[in-house]
Amino acid sequence: MNTHASRLTRMRDAMSAAGRWCAVASLFVVPLNKPATNVAIGLTLIFSLLGTDVRRRWLAAARHPVAQGALLWWAVLMLSALHTWYATSTLPLGGSFVWACWYPLVLGSLLQTSSWRRRALVAFALAVGLVLLISCGMDLGLISQRSLVHSDPTMRNTVFKEYTQQGVAFLVFGSMAMAMAISTRSTNRRILYSAAALLALCNIVWMLESRTAYVTLIPLLGYWVWRIFLKGRPILRSAMISCALAVAALAIVWFTPPVRERLVVSVTHEAELYASQRTPTSTGIRLELWRRTLPIIAAAPVFGHGLEQWAPLYRRSIEGLPNFKAFLMGHPHQEMLLIVAEQGFAGLLVYLLLLIALARYTARLGQPERDIYACIMLIYLTAGLVNCLWDDFSHRHLFILLLACIPLIERPASRQGAAMTNTLHS
Repeated sequence: MNTHASRLTRMRDAMSAAGRWCAVASLFVVPLNKPATNVAIGLTLIFSLLGTDVRRRWLAAARHPVAQGALLWWAVLMLSALHTWYATSTLPLGGSFVWACWYPLVLGSLLQTSSWRRRALVAFALAVGLVLLISCGMDLGLISQRSLVHSDPTMRNTVFKEYTQQGVAFLVFGSMAMAMAISTRSTNRRILYSAAALLALCNIVWMLESRTAYVTLIPLLGYWVWRIFLKGRPILRSAMISCALAVAALAIVWFTPPVRERLVVSVTHEAELYASQRTPTSTGIRLELWRRTLPIIAAAPVFGHGLEQWAPLYRRSIEGLPNFKAFLMGHPHQEMLLIVAEQGFAGLLVYLLLLIALARYTARLGQPERDIYACIMLIYLTAGLVNCLWDDFSHRHLFILLLACIPLIERPASRQGAAMTNTLHS
């Protein structure tokens, strides 16, 4: 009897261990492949439920502020889904749009220590670093481009994802490398991490040419300038240096040919074409989406129209107009506009309060985690100004899985940051 019980215990321990590695694997595959991401998360859930101490682990994971915040947003989406069901007799709960909010709880039930969460972050960095090297090899002609480049030139130098998704992943990777470069005391490692960050920057600016990445890069560079040169300096001196660096940043944007062409010249030209001819360019489509979304918001400003109701309302607003199919999109390419349209200003208020709470939690982390997650939040907020990240599978899973690995605050920040640095260096 005891032998059977011990065998069962060992089996459940093995399942818990397998679940932890599946959770780590989910971070590795999220920038690579969608089906693999779903499989890794599914196995993580199964092994977590079959492992030892299920109740204790899940209750401990539920006490984490990030898991609580994600579940609160899930509750908002569920109420919005009930709103849709009341209005249309359809309950929109398919896909991971709603259920991804449970991922921090699922991963947290297995990644119970900061060291395991750091392993998951390292796995993500290794995967994105591999993609970065392949992308650079494509640009140099060492590796063949994907076959779809012939029909869609914007996919040049992309490896597994489209250029916006890959650009966002590179921004996160570059931020992680910069955070490690600042926190390490080893000169050789600082050079290595700085080189990785510089390679990501060069790929984003000259090889990938994603507008979303360009827009996000500007405040991200501003953060790192503040972090390296201005933090801790007198206010007046910091203000003067900030102004000088702002002018320098604008000059860089203006005189760097790919950035100037894609972010300044093309956007202006496309906006003029939309204003005069309603041409469905990238900028024109966004202007149409935003213009049509405002009346949708005005019709139900407090609680919105309900989950997944923006798309049919927008479709009806443009039906019968020229270039109908070209302007037809599944979301308004602006995160907060979608929230206000479907969950109303009440939902937006909850969303903003959750972001503030996350920022406060991030500020309590040690280095380099504080810099990493501050940049992840900055990337999400800035990229969300011109895209709906939560509505996209790759963006949604990238950000929610990264948040699921946010370290636990369980000891002084300085010691925690040093522990992560030592873990990543070992």
